[in-house]
Amino acid sequence: MITATHVKKRIETRPFKPFRIFMSDGSHHDILNHDFAWIFGSIIFVGVPASATQEHEPFVKELSLLHVSRMEPLHRAARRSRK
Repeated sequence: MITATHVKKRIETRPFKPFRIFMSDGSHHDILNHDFAWIFGSIIFVGVPASATQEHEPFVKELSLLHVSRMEPLHRAARRSRK
């Protein structure tokens, strides 16, 4: 089980290493910078750079820790893809 502490450690690691959060519905969310993720209770807020959003998408995504299935480091090639 992924806890807020697990995510917070990844966010606060220096130097920061980008990572991907996988959700139970099969979606994933990339954390490319420590300034783009915040933990409040059991919610992870993920900031989305304006250049990566469409008009109908929010600039901040709200993810429930209960639905995080795993986290993995992002490798250079994976960061370039826009899935």
